[in-house]
Amino acid sequence: MKKLFKSTVLGVCLLASGFANAALVTQWAYEVSSQWTAATFVDGAGGDGGSQTFTSNILSWGSSAAGADYNDDDLNRSALVISNSPKSGTDLFTNGLFPALTNVITHFNNTISNTFKTLAGAKLQTSLKLKPYMPIEAPDFLEAKVLNFTINFTETPNDGDCDFDSDSNCDDIFVITIGDLSDSFTYDGVLYGVNIVETTASLLGLSPEACVQAGAAPNCIGFKTQEGLATDAQFGIFINAIPEPVGVAGLALGILSLMIVGRRRKIQA
Repeated sequence: MKKLFKSTVLGVCLLASGFANAALVTQWAYEVSSQWTAATFVDGAGGDGGSQTFTSNILSWGSSAAGADYNDDDLNRSALVISNSPKSGTDLFTNGLFPALTNVITHFNNTISNTFKTLAGAKLQTSLKLKPYMPIEAPDFLEAKVLNFTINFTETPNDGDCDFDSDSNCDDIFVITIGDLSDSFTYDGVLYGVNIVETTASLLGLSPEACVQAGAAPNCIGFKTQEGLATDAQFGIFINAIPEPVGVAGLALGILSLMIVGRRRKIQA
């Protein structure tokens, strides 16, 4: 009986060996901020009129009339807007089932004159900072991870001759060149993996024709926005603890040990 107990304990210990010598952070504080760092506007088919706005969170173009607003379809102005930035919180859990929601990019697609300049491309930069929060809060944030994205954008003519699959007359096209959205780091002896995700299923693989229309390579990722509507892309983050290779070996040994215990129990019976 003592041997059986010892073998069982050994198996359980080996099962947990991936994290046995480290303190697992179960909850994290975070700060995520996104900003536009560059923008390119091109002349419309009928000229280079209108006005353009380039700030850290707003790119807009179209009518320069007093009171023109991208939130109103009647005012001939469109925009790409970053909201919920910077976003901070403590609702990021290790191995959690749901992401912590962060920044949002919204495309306001309004009908504008072909005499106005339109957006052709932009640069987006996102900074992610993490700090252990539970079971013990760390005094400082870890080194920030900075991501840079390239945006291709096409304000399509509303003439029905789209040359790509479109749900309106014609959809505008937003394409994002995504870098490495996964990263890993070690804290207090535990390896963690961080993943940035888009939670609204807005960013999808576009057709080859839509990619070409946006001046992007085939198999591009982005979304199309119908005239008069707004499209949101909501981002979030996951964090997971990753057992080190020795933990995998320990897991195998632990399972083997428990199997041996079960076999002995049958023989003794």
